[in-house]
Amino acid sequence: MAFELFKKSRVNVTSINLKWKGSVHQLGSIKIKGRTFEVRIPFQNKPQDDFNMDFLKTQKKPPIPIKKMDVKEPFKLVEITPRLPIEVNEGQRVEFKAKIEAPDYNYEGPLNIDMLSDSSDLAHIEITKIMISFNGKTTDVTKNPMISDLQKGQIFRQNIHLLGVVDFETTINKIEIAAPFSFVSSNPKLPFKVDRKTGFLIDLFVQGPQQNYGGPLEIRLN
Repeated sequence: MAFELFKKSRVNVTSINLKWKGSVHQLGSIKIKGRTFEVRIPFQNKPQDDFNMDFLKTQKKPPIPIKKMDVKEPFKLVEITPRLPIEVNEGQRVEFKAKIEAPDYNYEGPLNIDMLSDSSDLAHIEITKIMISFNGKTTDVTKNPMISDLQKGQIFRQNIHLLGVVDFETTINKIEIAAPFSFVSSNPKLPFKVDRKTGFLIDLFVQGPQQNYGGPLEIRLN
C-alpha cells in the first residue's frame, strides 16, 4: 500500500542547497524516479596560496574535519560515503555520495543539506561595516557585510575601494588594522601609489581573530 501511495506522489527537487560555514552553494535541480536517490556532493579543501601570494605558500592549513551531513525534512539521509566523520587535507578533493529518501507525498521545492564541521576550531565572524581612516578622516566603505565561520587565526582576503578615501596620486606607506584582526599584506604591495596602474581597488590580506567577533573592521592608512 505504501508503495502504491509513493507511485502516485510526485517529487520535484528544484534545487539542492548545500550550506557550509555560513554560505549556501546551489548544486542544481534533479529528477526523482524512485523512493531513494543519490546526490553527489563535491568538496575541496583549497590551498591557502590560491591568492598567489608568496607569504601564504609557507602556511599550511590544518585538515578540515567534516563531522556530519544534516539532510532537512521532508527528506531523510539513508547513507553517506565516505563515512563520517572524516578529515580533508589541504588540496584534497572528496566527492560525497549521499543516499537520500524522498517523502511519500507530493513535494516541489529545494533539498537543503547542512555540512557540519567541528566548531571547536572555528570563529564566527560578523563584520558589520568597514571603516578606513586617513589624514584624520574616517570613511565608511562598506558594500556588503561579511558573515562567515573561519578557522581561528585564518588569513582571508578583503577587497576595499579607496575612492573617496584618498586622492589620486596618494602614496600609501603603511596599513594597520585594529584588533582583534591584524594586517598581513596587500596587493599591490606596500608602499604603493594610487594611480592609473594600481587604481583605487586593492586587496588586503587579514588575519582573523581567535574568537567569535561581531563589529566593524577598522583600517588605518598612512
